[in-house]
Order: sequence, then structure tokens, then C-alpha cells
Amino acid sequence: MIAVLRLALADAVARRALILGAALLVAAPVTGFLLLDGLTRTVDESFTIVSETDLIVQETNSVGEFLGSRIPDSIADDLLELGVSFAIPEIHTVTGTAPDTAVLLRGVDPLRYRSISTFEMVSGAALSPDDPTRSAMVGVDLAASRGLSVGDQIAIRGRPFDIIGLFEVGTYSDHEAWVTISDAREILGWDAEVSLFVIPAGGPLSEGDTLPGSLTVVARGAFAEINDEWDPIIGLTRLAAISLAVAASIVLAAVLWRMAWLRRRDLAVLRAVGMNRWVSAAFLSIQAAAVAVPGIAIGVGAALLAGRFVVIESFGIQGHPEFDLIVILRSMAVALSIVVAALAAATARAIRARPAALLRRW
Repeated sequence: MIAVLRLALADAVARRALILGAALLVAAPVTGFLLLDGLTRTVDESFTIVSETDLIVQETNSVGEFLGSRIPDSIADDLLELGVSFAIPEIHTVTGTAPDTAVLLRGVDPLRYRSISTFEMVSGAALSPDDPTRSAMVGVDLAASRGLSVGDQIAIRGRPFDIIGLFEVGTYSDHEAWVTISDAREILGWDAEVSLFVIPAGGPLSEGDTLPGSLTVVARGAFAEINDEWDPIIGLTRLAAISLAVAASIVLAAVLWRMAWLRRRDLAVLRAVGMNRWVSAAFLSIQAAAVAVPGIAIGVGAALLAGRFVVIESFGIQGHPEFDLIVILRSMAVALSIVVAALAAATARAIRARPAALLRRW
């Protein structure tokens, strides 16, 4: 077996250009799968919601927690008359005319928003009724993408807002800017209107109820399935990556078989002196390992580098592919599947060859 190891290593060094080319075949689908999984993870986490027990009242056929809902402020009185214990207004919309200026805006009631919103202040202070006009709290992800900190200004629909605090929720809200409802109405040009009302669950209204004025009661956070808009694109790209992986496996099988064929005389001699037919499998396994290791390293490295320049943008949310341990391990599994499939195909052919036939062909 030492002889086989030496032969395989010597052959790998002598044919390093071929080994590198085969490694790139493995690296390409690894990079693709890693970027796709990283983007999928980013989309999933961006639209993650905290488990909510509250309900919201919004305009029918809208996504009130993002945009599209605009209802009169006076509806709060109607809801209270129906017996709900509270009806807290909020404004939700996306401002800006381009991805680099888009801001996911939330207008909140400075007196009551803390009772329905769970967040942690990272720096600065939370909004309060005593703050001057055009003050804003900014989510940590929005701040990171714009390079903002407490004391800076953020432009929301062309108006400068002073950042008084950075907050973190761990959901899509980390991409938002929170301002008072009065400030939101002023920059949006709304009168006595809001996007929705947050009401308690377990009261007189339930999820699915409809109200006069084209209003619907829905679960808070029900919009999270909006990330399904990316599924067709991601699915098509994943299919292309799978096709690339299959093609890489076929080509790699041919490369491994060719490397064994170029060493057929040496392998035939080893079998002639008493080694069994699996000497060919051992030789190819070492060659496959020489391909897999740099292939995985190149693929992961290329994905990590490319991930710095790939940005996903949707509804004012920006993010780069997220590469955690699970994502990386899955891509490594793809690489190993390519190599194992190619190795199995090449080995199946190599072990059937007879030593005498190989020597005669020399």
C-alpha cells in the first residue's frame, strides 16, 4: 500500500495542472451552493418575526406591516367601542426612490410603543414624547449598512433626522428607522391616517374578522411569508447549481479514469506481484482526495470573497449572504458527493481491467 501511496502522490505532483483543473470543477458548484444557501439564510433571518400574541387591523388585501395600508386614525374609537382594551396606531412604509436610499420606516406612538414592541437599546436613547421633532431610532442592520451611529443624521424621504439611538430586535425590524407618528405623517404628507392598529388577542376580535371600511384583522407578523417572492429565483438558480454539480461529477470521473489509465502499467505490475484489484481503487482514492481538498478550499474561499460584494435588497432590507457552520458543511457535503460519485464511476471501470490486458496495451 505504501507503493500505491507513493505512486499516487508522485502522479499528483507530476500532473498538478490537471489536479488543479479538476479541483476547480469541484470548486465551482461549491461556490454556487454556498452563495445560494447563504442568501437563503439571509432572507429567512431578515423576515424572521418574534412570536407575537397581538393582532393588527389593517386595510384589506394589504401588507400593513410593510406598506400598502392607509386607514383613518378615527378607527381607533370604533375599535375601542367594540370592546378591545387598546388600539395602538403605527405607520409602516418604504421610503426612497432607489435601493441605496430606501428606508423601511415605522411611525410609532411615543407614549405607548414600548408596550407592544420588544427591543434592546444598543446605544443612545429610545424615542420619548419629549424628544425634538425629526428624531429617529435606527435598527442595527440599517445602521451597519449605512455606516451610521448615534449623533449622525439619516435622510428619510429627503428630510434629515437626528439619530438618537440604535436598537436591536433580531428580526426584520433591525433594518427599520423608527420615528414618531407625527413626524412620519409630516414627511409622507398624510393627514389623520395610519397604516394599522395593534390590538390584543383574546378580545372581541379574532384573526380573520372583517370590519366595515374594508378592514381585516390579521395576526401580527403574518406578512413573514413575503420572503416567498424569492423562492422561484432561488429554486431556478439552485437547479442550475445542481446541473453544474452533475456535470462536474461526470467530467471528474473521466479525469480520474484518465489518470489511472496513464498509470495502467504501474498498476498492472502491482497487481501482478500479488496486490488485489482494489489497488486501483486506492490509487484513485488518493487522487480524488488531492482534488477534493483544494476544490473545497477554493470553493469556500471564493464564496466568502464573493459574499462581500453580493447584496440582496428587498423592501428596504439589505443583506449579504450569511455563512454559518451549517451552510458551510452543506456545501462541503455537495463537494464530497461530486468526488465520491466520480470516484465510484472511475473505480468501477478500473477494477474490471485485467493486468495482462493492461500490459499488452502498453
